Amino acid sequence: MTLPILTAGTDDANSVVLSGPGDVRLRLLQRGNPQGRPVLFLHGITENASAFEPLMRQLPGHLRPMALDLRGRGRSFKPDSGYQMADYMEDLLIVCNSLSGFAERPVLVGHSMGARIAAAFAATYPAMAGGVVLVDPPLSGPGRSAFPLPLARFLEPKRAIDEGRYDDFKACYTTPGFDYERKALELQSCAVAAIEQSYSAMNAEPFHAYYRMLRLPALLLSAGLAPFISEEAEEELRAMNPDIRTERLAYVGHEVHKLAPERLLASLTAFLASLS
Repeated sequence: MTLPILTAGTDDANSVVLSGPGDVRLRLLQRGNPQGRPVLFLHGITENASAFEPLMRQLPGHLRPMALDLRGRGRSFKPDSGYQMADYMEDLLIVCNSLSGFAERPVLVGHSMGARIAAAFAATYPAMAGGVVLVDPPLSGPGRSAFPLPLARFLEPKRAIDEGRYDDFKACYTTPGFDYERKALELQSCAVAAIEQSYSAMNAEPFHAYYRMLRLPALLLSAGLAPFISEEAEEELRAMNPDIRTERLAYVGHEVHKLAPERLLASLTAFLASLS
């Protein structure tokens, strides 16, 4: 069942809530041509669907860009537990089921944790996606180096903003021109359990195995200034699955969609054009 909950916004922006078994309710932001190829954005550990809205507005009008509030974030439901890869993939099955009337399969565009989810889903259910774009996914997992940032990097600003300690919250971020208001809104709508359990899962779940299994058209974008994919790691990934295109975005930090949206847009539109 699909329930409309929001129609305000510019142009054709709207969002719906998709419901699933039990208490599952997932907010999906939508724009563009209702009959166009779905392009589904999946965000990182403390963001939500709105992080992609500026980029969605810039995509060609014949597409149907969408962005999902992953469970525990934004307007989606926030259970006390259930933030493993299997849980996120079950939610994606609900979303893909709602898109079954489209002529073309959705292209998954994941950033950070969302890229790991996109890779796992596309590898496990290749018939459900038409392609996948992985934007700077963390490479942690069994037999690999741990996630390169401490859990406190996410929990401290979350707790500071929830407790009204705005100066302490701002002190957690040092990037010039950082959008504090935007990040505050993202953190306020993110459950602590979602952060803690998702962080743990990124050290326990086998990203490289899913990456090797990918057989769909795929593009990997690595951020040159972020600590997640070194040049050596990128070479290993290229050898592991040479069919996946790779592109290194030099002098760009991890949140590519916010720090260098024009570069992400150029790479994404070129990839989408190659699919047709």
